[in-house]
Amino acid sequence: MKKKLACILCTALLTFLCACGGGSETPYHDYFPNGEPPEVLMEITVTTSQGPLAGVLYDNDTARAFAEMLPLTVDLWDPAPGFAKAFDLPERIPDTDPHTKQYELGSLAYWYDGPSVAIIFQDEREETIVPVVPIGKITDDVSLFADYLEWVRVEAVQPEEKTEK
Repeated sequence: MKKKLACILCTALLTFLCACGGGSETPYHDYFPNGEPPEVLMEITVTTSQGPLAGVLYDNDTARAFAEMLPLTVDLWDPAPGFAKAFDLPERIPDTDPHTKQYELGSLAYWYDGPSVAIIFQDEREETIVPVVPIGKITDDVSLFADYLEWVRVEAVQPEEKTEK
């Protein structure tokens, strides 16, 4: 019962993740504090039942703490229909990095109160309602998440996997 209540509260809170608008032309200087995308910490693979997607984690404290949880297989849920899918983390990680309400298509955005990570698959909104920490990005086409509500497995790409491509 306690877990169900927590899940209901988390769902209610993340329902407020987004506001309507037009974010498809969000420049980097609005999304990233210093105006440039952060350095890449590592390449990742986000695997779905429909196949793998390439991505990266940014080099910030929050993303490094997330990387320590990998590999991670989690169920998706729908906090912001038509905009983002999310998955819960087993525990909170530090969110000492700058927060933003801006985003880019494919964003992996950490929300401390969840603790959850949103996968932004649509870029037609002005901003998120809650401030998030950008921890990475799926670099492949994320449109499959519009109709996908199953599970994902997030894992680091190993050096030997990089050379095989």
